[in-house]
Amino acid sequence: MVEHSMNIKLFLEFLAFSAAAVIAGPAEARVDYDSLSLQQRTYLKTVGLYKSGKAGEARILAAGLQNYVLRPYLDYYDLYFDARSSRLQEVQNYISSSRNDGLISDLQAKYVRTLYKDGRYQDIPKIRKKPFRHLGLNCVMNSALYRSGNKSAATEFMRKEYMKGGEMPSECSYLMQQSWNDGVISYRTEYSKLLKKFTVRRQDAVIGALAKRLNGTSYASSAKTVAYLYSHPEDVLGRLGRNVHDYKQVAVGTVLLMARKNADRALSMLPQVVKTFELSREQENECNGYIIRHLMQQKRFDHMSWLDRNLLKLKHPDDLIQNRVKLAIWQENWKDLDVWLKRLSPKEAKESKWIYWRAFALEKQGRAKEARDMYLRVLNERNFYSFMVSQKYSIPWPFLEQKVFMSPMDEKKALSKWTEFARVKELLAVGDISNAGREWYHFINRLTPNEVAQAGVLAYNRGWYDYSLKACIYGKAWNLLQLRFPMPMRSYYQKMSRDTGVSESFLYAISRQESALNPSAVSPVGAKGMMQLMPATASMVSKKYSIPYSRESQLLDPETNISLGAHYLEHLLSGYDNNRVLAAVAYNAGPHRVEAWKSKDGVGKSVDVWVENIPFNETRNYVQNVIIFDAIYQKYMKKEPYFLTEKEFRYKY
Repeated sequence: MVEHSMNIKLFLEFLAFSAAAVIAGPAEARVDYDSLSLQQRTYLKTVGLYKSGKAGEARILAAGLQNYVLRPYLDYYDLYFDARSSRLQEVQNYISSSRNDGLISDLQAKYVRTLYKDGRYQDIPKIRKKPFRHLGLNCVMNSALYRSGNKSAATEFMRKEYMKGGEMPSECSYLMQQSWNDGVISYRTEYSKLLKKFTVRRQDAVIGALAKRLNGTSYASSAKTVAYLYSHPEDVLGRLGRNVHDYKQVAVGTVLLMARKNADRALSMLPQVVKTFELSREQENECNGYIIRHLMQQKRFDHMSWLDRNLLKLKHPDDLIQNRVKLAIWQENWKDLDVWLKRLSPKEAKESKWIYWRAFALEKQGRAKEARDMYLRVLNERNFYSFMVSQKYSIPWPFLEQKVFMSPMDEKKALSKWTEFARVKELLAVGDISNAGREWYHFINRLTPNEVAQAGVLAYNRGWYDYSLKACIYGKAWNLLQLRFPMPMRSYYQKMSRDTGVSESFLYAISRQESALNPSAVSPVGAKGMMQLMPATASMVSKKYSIPYSRESQLLDPETNISLGAHYLEHLLSGYDNNRVLAAVAYNAGPHRVEAWKSKDGVGKSVDVWVENIPFNETRNYVQNVIIFDAIYQKYMKKEPYFLTEKEFRYKY
C-alpha cells in the first residue's frame, strides 16, 4: 500500500488483504480430535448435530455447555439451523445482546428470507432495516416493501439496480416483474441502459443482448445503430442519424470510443461531429476531456498546444491535471512540470508525491539548495518518494517505526479481560478458521490504539502472524512495523532463497503484498495462495523447474506455493538482470507489459520517472510497495537495509 496518505493506505492495504486476495479457503481446518478437551469435542459434536438438522439432540448436548466460551456460537447455530418465524423475538434478543456483527448479519439474512417465505412482510424491518451487501437479500426486503404497500420505493430500488447492469439473482424476479407491470422499468429503461453501457469497455455481449431485446419495439432501429457504432465508432458521421433516440448522447459516446482506439483520429473527427449533431459547448468539452485523457495515455505529443488550451477549459479537470503533470515528467519538460504542478488543487499539492516532483523540477533547473530543502519535506512519511530522497542524499531510511514491547500483557490476563480474544483462541483450537477471523475483525475494531498493539503482540507471540498483521490493518496501526511484517515459515523461505538465489526479503515482500501472507487467499481472477499464483503460471514454472504440481488445489499448500512462486521470481529476475523493479512489474502485470511500458526514445528514463508513469495504478502502487517492503524485511532480518541497488537506481528504463 502507498503509505503517504492515510485513506489510500487503508484502502490499498485492505485491498491486498481482502479484495485482491479474498479468503476462500475452507471454513474449518483439520484438528487432532484426540488432543481436544471434552468440552471442545462436545462443542464440535453439538455443532455437527445442528448442521445435520438434529436440533433436538443438539440442545441436549448444548445444555452441558452453558458456561463454555463458545456458547454464543451454539445459541447462534440453534437459531440459524432451526429458523422459524415464531422465533422472531428470540432472534431480536440475540441481535440486541451479541457483539459479533458477522453472526448478526448472517442471522438477519436467514430470518429476512424466513419471514418473507412465511408472508410476514411487516415483520422484516424488526430484523433488519439497512440494506445488505447481497443484492438478492435487498430484493427480498424490497419485495416485502412492495407487498406491504410501498410500491414506489420498492420499484424505484429495482429500477436503479437494473440500470447498473449486473446479473440479477432469482430473488429479484418478483420485484422485476412488478416493476415492468407498473411501468417503472420499460423499453425506454432498456434503451437507457443500453446507452449507459455504450461507453463501457468490453460490453459487446451485453449491448448485443439489450439490442436484441428491443427488437419489435419503437427503439429497435436506434438500438441496432448503437450496437453497430459500439464496434465501429469511426462510422458515426455516416451511420448516426437524427432519427436515433438520444442521438447527441450517442454522438458524444462515439467520440469516447474512438478516443480509446485512436485519440488522434477522434480529434480530427470531432469538429464535424460537433457541427453535424449540433452538440452544446458542454458536450463538446466532454468530448475534449475524453480526447485529452487518451492523448496523454497514448503519449501523443503532436497536439500539445491544443491539449493544454482545452484542458484549462474543463470544469473539473483535477485528475487530468495530475495526468498532465505525469506527462511533463515523462517528457522531462521541467518548465511545463513546474507550471502544471501549480495547477494542482491545494489539497493535492500537499501530497508528498507532488512535493517530491516539485523538488525534482527545481533540481533539474539547477536550483540545488531549494530542491534539497523541498525534498527533505517528504521524510516525515514512509513511502516510495521519501525512500527515493534517502537514496539520493544517502541519509537514514525513513522507516518511522513505532517500537512495541513484545510482552505487554500476560495471556491469562488477556483471556480474562477480553472474551473475544478467548473465543478466537478457542475457535482456532477447534479448527473454525472462518469464524475466528471474523471474531478477530470485530474484536480489533472495538479496541483503543494501545489495546490494538497489545492484541497484536499477543497474536504475534502465539505465532498467529496473520492475526498480528490484521490487527495493524484493522486498527490502522501503520507504524507497528514488526507486527505488520511478520515472517511465518521462516526456515522454508530461507530454503527457497538458497535454492533459487532470490533474496529472502524479496520473497517475503512479494508474499506480503500479494496475500498479506495468507496461505488460503484466492483472488477474484483465480490467483491462489501466499504468492498468488495463477494456475497457468504454476504449470509453466513446474515444468521448467521440475516441481511436482498437478492440480490447482496444491496452490493452497504453502510449501508448494512458495516453491513455485520463488522459482517464478528466479525466472523473472534472470530475464531482467536481477532488477527487482522490472521483475515486480512483470509479476503483477505480466512480462509483456514491461517491454510495452519501457521508454522508446532510445535513452530511457530514471527509475522514479518510469515508475510514476506506469499506466496501471495497481501496478504502480504494487512496485512501490514491494521495494519498500523488501527494505523493511531486510531490517528485521538484521541486515543493512537497502532500497534500490545502485544498478536498479542507475538503470535507464
